[in-house]
Amino acid sequence: MSLETLHLQHLRDLELSAASGLVRRGGWSFVVADDELELHAYPEVGPPRRWPLRAGELPREPAARKRAKPDFEALCPWDGGALLALGSGSRPNRHAGVIIHVSEDMSSATCEEFSLAPLHAALAGLVPELNLEGAAVWGDHLVLLQRGNGAGNRNALIRLDRAGVAAAVAARAAWTADLIRDLAFIDAGDLAGVPYSVTDAAALPDGGLLLTAAAEDTRDTYADGACLGSALLRLDPPHQVVWRQALPGRLKFEGVWAEPDGDVVRVHLVADADDPTVRAPLYVTTLDPRSGLRR
Repeated sequence: MSLETLHLQHLRDLELSAASGLVRRGGWSFVVADDELELHAYPEVGPPRRWPLRAGELPREPAARKRAKPDFEALCPWDGGALLALGSGSRPNRHAGVIIHVSEDMSSATCEEFSLAPLHAALAGLVPELNLEGAAVWGDHLVLLQRGNGAGNRNALIRLDRAGVAAAVAARAAWTADLIRDLAFIDAGDLAGVPYSVTDAAALPDGGLLLTAAAEDTRDTYADGACLGSALLRLDPPHQVVWRQALPGRLKFEGVWAEPDGDVVRVHLVADADDPTVRAPLYVTTLDPRSGLRR
């Protein structure tokens, strides 16, 4: 199913390392990192803006930081110009979600937290090791991506009722099991025998869903492993893999955004180096959404 490797244009290096979720709006790139407590916003040129998603500070020592982080892995657009940042649920301290409203002039942002714990508890009974790393609004659903990089695990697409999520967000109420509409396992393929595990999603203008997936050589949702490479995949409703396209190098791409550009889409990507001394890169490419070929 794989085609030739896509060419990416490097736009800039970000002032964070573990970039995990990406949304584009008005020429700005909004980014969350799984080991940070801030939302970053990057203009096309110039310094970023930053706003705290929650109060406090994380330890600087890497192992302690990993234990304490809320693991905001997913970022997606929401109603009224808001953003949702969602924790992975992979540990007891990773059950938080945040609704973010950024002012039109980009001078300020308000962030309010809510609990994902009841939803995560229900999903933990459906997959071997819960580790939600992506989210996107897709039709009448908010979809969550279960990253299948744990022992005996598989990638999964979870569809939540969008109207029910909207009601919970408006009330700042905990997300519960009754939001779940269905869960389907996805075979993303492999690279040299290492399975691709899905890391993020973005809705395509023509109704498809674009996924990033990384071939990370680990059987543990907590411990990092060597990344052999990443790929883009297209899903058509409800969960059919249409094509898979290799991405260059051995970067672990964990954030994706797609926006229309005539009859093609511009795709922005961010990567996580699993190394706090390496700044996360921001890339862009243009492709045909039906074939996955670069245009």
